[in-house]
Amino acid sequence: MGSRHKRTLLLGLMLPLLSTPASYGQGLLKLLDQVADGEPGTVVSHAPPGHGVATKTMVAATPPARIPSLPPASTTPPASTTPQESTTTSPAPWPVDTHRVEPHQARTPRPAPPPPLAALVRLESHVSCAPLQREVLAILGSEHAAWSVTVADPVGRLMADVNGQVPRIPASNQKLISTALAVDRLGVNHRLKTSLWRLPDGTLRLEGEGDPGFGPQQVAHMAAALSSHGVNTGTVSMEFEELVPGNWWPADWHSADRNWDYGAPVTRLPVSANSSGDYAVYDPPKRLAGVWSQVLNQQGYGFAWAEVPADSPNPQGSQLIHEELSQPLQSLMSRANTESHNNTAEVLLRVGSGSWNLAQASQITLQWLKDKNLPVDGVAIADGSGLSRSNRSTTRLYASLLLTMQHHANGSNWYGTMAVANRTGTLERFSSSPSLTGTFVGKTGTIRGVKALSGRMRTPHGYRFFSLLANGSVEPRSRMVGILEAVLKHSSCPRVL
Repeated sequence: MGSRHKRTLLLGLMLPLLSTPASYGQGLLKLLDQVADGEPGTVVSHAPPGHGVATKTMVAATPPARIPSLPPASTTPPASTTPQESTTTSPAPWPVDTHRVEPHQARTPRPAPPPPLAALVRLESHVSCAPLQREVLAILGSEHAAWSVTVADPVGRLMADVNGQVPRIPASNQKLISTALAVDRLGVNHRLKTSLWRLPDGTLRLEGEGDPGFGPQQVAHMAAALSSHGVNTGTVSMEFEELVPGNWWPADWHSADRNWDYGAPVTRLPVSANSSGDYAVYDPPKRLAGVWSQVLNQQGYGFAWAEVPADSPNPQGSQLIHEELSQPLQSLMSRANTESHNNTAEVLLRVGSGSWNLAQASQITLQWLKDKNLPVDGVAIADGSGLSRSNRSTTRLYASLLLTMQHHANGSNWYGTMAVANRTGTLERFSSSPSLTGTFVGKTGTIRGVKALSGRMRTPHGYRFFSLLANGSVEPRSRMVGILEAVLKHSSCPRVL
């Protein structure tokens, strides 16, 4: 019997024994390989490194917090609109994070991402907890056609499923896909770069990867580096590498949403995530130019600027003057999942896929889901945040993704970026039910007519993974509370074949 066949057989025998949650991930695979090859079965638990680009200087990670805002821009908001989600807490300001590098002649290419790992656990095809299934159906009542519900245990047992394969609009549950993609391909310590180059003719060029924390303080750090590179007086001429305005928003984002901070444009060189208080900034390059002009004028420089297409090649002989790094990916994921920050999630979809062309990024992400052996029938990816109403997902997909990340090398970090029931983020005031407080982490989703919640619940009999999508429900929140209480109640449900 070959080693691969032995490994597959051993995995099938061991999974049913995992009745309690465990992030065995790479350790289990290593053990199975050793046993299949006749080697001693010893597993050493360790934290695997991320897949980000290595840098010469290590920067200490800092906890997630809030990006500082500039004074409000002269934007008049619409009379009324409906924001996607809100959180009742006000996080602290983001700490400043800098990184300086020596100049070099050309951009360092990013290494190709590692091949994706296939899912270790697959959902079963049939429901095997009749009491929970009956109670879920009773809770949904006459609204069952508007709902999709999937509940599973750590070994893929399907404990309840109602319309689990029906594609629906997921709202901000879309962020689970964007953040999982990014952490799988880049690692938790990856940082986004904003780089200042000096071209051979003396012109400066600014390049970015969409860092939502980039702002006036980072501009000041870059400006301070000019004198040491021979820029002492006169007018500083700078080029901004930026997307064309037609690519700043997903095409089907409603025009009213684009007025507000949750619908801010997604650009390579944002200032404070292109937000000014509660409102979006309509012209990010002009705002960035204003920040640079103010900083340089204070240092005695004049300032002139122009835009060039994103990813324009730097001429031979260009020198890197200074680089600013974002918060680690762990912090960016927390902002996307706990606070449901749209702009951050959109950036993570693009950097995770390796493409700032949204159509291409969506195609790469869908292929990534397929490579994970996740169910993608009927799934459509239109953006990274869930603000688009063209997204489609199923609760089977989300439950499968949650199971896959449970056994992923960075799974515990990913789950750590979600809101906690009745305690933090968009789940801070989820319900008045004391039985649910602190028992689950999850990602919420809310746009007009859509309510979503997917996550992981801790029960006396191990973790339970759930996904709830409602499109057109009259009372979605109360039904969600009832379903999650039922999951706790029936967590010990015996298997019925």
